[in-house]
Amino acid sequence: MNIGLCVRIAVGLLGALQWVACAPFWAGHAQAPLSVADVVDSLAVDPVLEQEFDGALKTARWRWLRALDESAAGRYDGAREELDQAYYTLAAVDDSPHLEGALGQRDPQAEVDAVVEVVERAYLGVLPHVENLSPDSPLSLLLMELGDEILEEFPADAVPLIRIHQLAPHCDLPVDANAQVASSIHFFQTRGRQTWEAWHRRSGRYRDVIVPILRQAGMPEDLFYLSMIESGFNPRAYSRAHAAGLWQFVRSTGRLEGLRIDNWVDERRDPVKSTQAAVRHLRSLYKEFGDWRLAAAAYNSGRGRVRRAIEKAGTDDFWRLELPRETRNYLPLLMAAAVIAKDPARFGFEAPAVDAAITWDQVKLTELIDLKTAARLLGFSDTGPLRVLNPELRNLFTPHRPKKGYLFNVPPGQGAGFLAAFNRMPKSERSGIYEYKVSRGDNLWNIARAFGVSTGDLAGANGLANASLIRPGQVVVIPIAGGKVAPAGSGTHTVRRGESLSTIASRYRISLRDLRSWNGITGDIIRPGDKLKVGTQVLTARQRAPVVTTDSGRAVHTVRGGESLWAIARTHQVAVSDLKRWNGLIEDVIRPGQSLYVAAVQTGAEDSYTVVRGDTLYSIARRFGVEAAQIARRNQMSLSSTLLTGMELRIPSRQQLD
Repeated sequence: MNIGLCVRIAVGLLGALQWVACAPFWAGHAQAPLSVADVVDSLAVDPVLEQEFDGALKTARWRWLRALDESAAGRYDGAREELDQAYYTLAAVDDSPHLEGALGQRDPQAEVDAVVEVVERAYLGVLPHVENLSPDSPLSLLLMELGDEILEEFPADAVPLIRIHQLAPHCDLPVDANAQVASSIHFFQTRGRQTWEAWHRRSGRYRDVIVPILRQAGMPEDLFYLSMIESGFNPRAYSRAHAAGLWQFVRSTGRLEGLRIDNWVDERRDPVKSTQAAVRHLRSLYKEFGDWRLAAAAYNSGRGRVRRAIEKAGTDDFWRLELPRETRNYLPLLMAAAVIAKDPARFGFEAPAVDAAITWDQVKLTELIDLKTAARLLGFSDTGPLRVLNPELRNLFTPHRPKKGYLFNVPPGQGAGFLAAFNRMPKSERSGIYEYKVSRGDNLWNIARAFGVSTGDLAGANGLANASLIRPGQVVVIPIAGGKVAPAGSGTHTVRRGESLSTIASRYRISLRDLRSWNGITGDIIRPGDKLKVGTQVLTARQRAPVVTTDSGRAVHTVRGGESLWAIARTHQVAVSDLKRWNGLIEDVIRPGQSLYVAAVQTGAEDSYTVVRGDTLYSIARRFGVEAAQIARRNQMSLSSTLLTGMELRIPSRQQLD
């Protein structure tokens, strides 16, 4: 092969790092089955939380500066590795649902874009000097910066063209034997060798998901390789255009094809749903153009651009169309990768093993769960394996969809056990939803800071497309992780920027009146850095449902902000005097989060009680008309034992004690 004819090889890759066709009759040897944990490092990217945003950008900038030092010293491979790490960090930021409406008055996307620009510029300087490209380098970002070189034509009997002719009939997508395709093949044999091998190895993870969907839809099975070139089979691949997932959909196209993209989930990253969407999109393109070459070009650059190029050229021959450089290089690389996949050994590739398929059990959740709790129930030390199995999740919570439920993926064979373990969890340890009534001056950002959650969680839980659209009096739901606590110890709270008395009072489940009284505040003015007395007890997860039933069948109401004894009595059609008697109340003062019995004790039945902030054995005993020592004895504890918020106590009935 005339190597001098292949000076455009890199351009061919960089432009066409989008698509590959042809289902191989050679597929490599499958490795022993992988555990999910084996692929966490390459597939899991932690979305950046608001409080981590500045640190993430500093990390990306630091990697960029290190790359400049490496490049200046002539260590270009080291520079490339540093820039790849910078892109990995930027992918985490780009994947974060917390940017819109977060960080006060700052413009986080503009800050990210500024870092992306300098990292890309550095990559451009390094690329010509790098011998081997990384499988996860965002090469498509650099395409427009590379020059066009003119290729000489191959003789018709050139060996590369003969090989293409021999293998093309095995494809169910068109492959043309020409200099552009031959040059792209040479790229994969040289600088892109590690890239092709890594992508091919990863293909085993998703083949059993993608190919059956293509087959069922009557589409060419070789379209499997579109995902290979689009993302390298990495659902967390970084994209300058903010495309996402195995099929690299931009938001507008993803939504057009029926994918859900919000603060809770991004179905572009769901292997099954995104493949179904890709099938719909590609079918539409093929129906319009009647040729897979043009359909591939339209997938890359848009149907309108391809249609205009056809009208201008007066032909639908792809090779004669005036299209962007990226698209002109897109199809040759598709065909090159297709041909190699048919018989890698013929092109000098050893038969690389492919990763085993990623598989899962699917369970239906009717309440949200945080991934840390789910990981603990499944015996994982962190959330990485669950993020690999559920790449569509944008937060460390599942969506709050109690009516429809949410289909959650767990390791194969563990679905039933996971549900059983989850159902055995005490409610006090589960994730929950707390309701907060918006006060004047509140916004999602300061509410999120007050409750220690993200604005993305808040916006997603409340279906808010615009984080600023909340109003005084509106009730917003706040997802709280199971067992989550607020700082205890000194019983003080340090005011942070954006907090209000209202949000602080709600966070610590105390009344606004008490908060003002304890701190000698007459108005609403507080300043960052102020120390406020808030009590000494820890805060546990709040549950949304205000009424539950105890084991004895006795109804319990959880007090919400703004409720009074009179309102609760009216809701449950009981007398205020009965409420006070059943709950051992002397005055009418109640506080948010407090549990109140709203029905009489059933004769002879043992009851249970969930400890709330401020409870003691003696106050609980007075409420139930028994002795503190009797409760302690029934729960195998001493009178001096510490009561923890959320603890479940068994309360013996008077009949049991007689």
